[in-house]
Amino acid sequence: MTDLIRIVYISRATFPIAANNDGIEPTVARILSTSRTNNRKYGLVGMLYYGDGCFFQCLEGETSKVQALYKTLFKDSRHTDLKVLASEPIKRLSFPDWSMKYVPVDPHMLKLLEEHGFESFDPYRFDHHLVERVMQLLQGVPDPTVPAIEARPSAPARTVLSVSEPLSAQPPAPSGTAKISLVVSITALAISLLALAVALDLF
Repeated sequence: MTDLIRIVYISRATFPIAANNDGIEPTVARILSTSRTNNRKYGLVGMLYYGDGCFFQCLEGETSKVQALYKTLFKDSRHTDLKVLASEPIKRLSFPDWSMKYVPVDPHMLKLLEEHGFESFDPYRFDHHLVERVMQLLQGVPDPTVPAIEARPSAPARTVLSVSEPLSAQPPAPSGTAKISLVVSITALAISLLALAVALDLF
């Protein structure tokens, strides 16, 4: 069985923040694009959050590949002060469908930070409990950089009657074919009775 590992790491941006017109800072967008390309190449998955000049990232996959890719991050001049907040073996991936999920500043994140006394996003002050809370929150936040896919429930193979739904007291209405068969049967019965009456000289 392949050994899987998850590392959660943080860093500070070294580039000046530029205005964004499409919901993501331009340099962050380029970092995201490169991360997705590299992760697909090595079969890795992960998540990237950026706020207040700090990166909060998660990388998951085969242990050797995750560790090898992490070492290359020190060569990237666009960030500094890399620090691993968590490194642990895992049995399943938290972001199996994302080569690199992007999570923007979100009201839920701001609320979580406020609950813990933070006025800004400063992951260098997070304890283990808050790191886990942030990870759980980011799993449920949608990625605005990919088209939204509307979730549709699968059509049931058969109609299931709810327990609370009362049974109808009326029998189902006969179909068109059933009606024709009924008329033919009644007509045949009437002819038979008429023939019997004639035979008995009732008319």
